[in-house]
Amino acid sequence: MRRATRRLLSGGALWLAAALAGPIGAPTPAEAKPAKQVRKKPRTVVEEDWAKAPAAKYAALGRDECLRELRSRNVAFDEVAEARGVLAPVRLHGALGGVSYHTEATEAERAKSPFEVFDCRLVLALHDFSVILQAHDIDEALIFSAWRPPPKSWKAGKLGTRHPGALAVDIRVLQKKAKPGTERGSLVVLRDWQPARDKPACGDAAPPILPDTPEAKEIRAIYCQAADERIFSSMLGPNYNKAHENHFHLEVTPGVKWRLLL
Repeated sequence: MRRATRRLLSGGALWLAAALAGPIGAPTPAEAKPAKQVRKKPRTVVEEDWAKAPAAKYAALGRDECLRELRSRNVAFDEVAEARGVLAPVRLHGALGGVSYHTEATEAERAKSPFEVFDCRLVLALHDFSVILQAHDIDEALIFSAWRPPPKSWKAGKLGTRHPGALAVDIRVLQKKAKPGTERGSLVVLRDWQPARDKPACGDAAPPILPDTPEAKEIRAIYCQAADERIFSSMLGPNYNKAHENHFHLEVTPGVKWRLLL
């Protein structure tokens, strides 16, 4: 028994020493790191001239500068007296560059809905986006929300980004102008964009557009033209993740030198 025990202890010590030393030829942590990077999902891309992009210029505006620019474009809006986390909160009246951006709530509900409060800087980007939409005979964009109020514990004066800062909007349907004798057409993100998770949405590396329909090709053309014109800092669609399979997240992000397109 004693000899057997000594053999087991001896073997255990040898096993422990081998485990600590690692197998011959095992990669060091530094050597293993690139493999982890290969598996990383595509995310932000740094662009050296990003400061020249419309999205970057809008994001850098102060409150008064932005409101002056909005008025110079003859946009009908009201300033919102208070909106936690929002630098320059506004509520739109009617169409923005010929396109109406709104939720599907009733008129009375919309007039008070926090989801239809936009930061002025996002409105400037959407005004540019309207030019693209108008070229495709679209006059209405149905949204889930723009501003999503942060919690009441939010510190006074603290500015938010994305939805808490009213700097992002989620668009789910683009409605076509009504034409005599025909039904009003629409482009629906959930219906007209089959996701290709983590694959590029635009460019030569993008996979084939599915479904193979005119609507799918048109909604992708709209999305990619906005990307080419760098109107938004972040554009997230169905390729990003399941949570975005039914809408486009379009965002203006202050203080960054990158953009995110997926």
